[in-house]
Amino acid sequence: MQENAKLTKEDFWQCIVALLISVVFGVVGNFVGYNHIMPLESIPGMLIFAAISLLGWLLSKVVLKKFPAFLHVSILAILATIPIHPLAPIIVEYASKIQLMAVVTPILAYAGLTVGRDWKAFAELGWKAIIVGLIVIFGTFFWSAAIAEVLLRVQGII
Repeated sequence: MQENAKLTKEDFWQCIVALLISVVFGVVGNFVGYNHIMPLESIPGMLIFAAISLLGWLLSKVVLKKFPAFLHVSILAILATIPIHPLAPIIVEYASKIQLMAVVTPILAYAGLTVGRDWKAFAELGWKAIIVGLIVIFGTFFWSAAIAEVLLRVQGII
């Protein structure tokens, strides 16, 4: 938990820079990988994602320090898009222009680089952690494929 976490000016600006970099990568990924969605179409959605992320992060640092930032971000995103929220249709319209993989791929690449950069810490996890990781990856792939197979058969697509 983050009970002793304090918000510093440096942390705030690092978060802003990280979010702006994420916006740039998301817009570029959206343009390059997904039917050439024009950057001007995807920038508003990415900025909305960044704003919700920033607000959630700030809540985790200032108000509700006992809960992780992703919980705050998730709750804010849900509240921003529930049908009774007056801006929900606009937020959903802009967010629908963003492809999930365009946003997730750079994040996963960064996570991979982070792990790859610190092999000593990775090695300290031991061989059991590697086996568990491989089982999780296999299980995720297998069950995703199984669910897709069933749904596609039910719909008569295959």
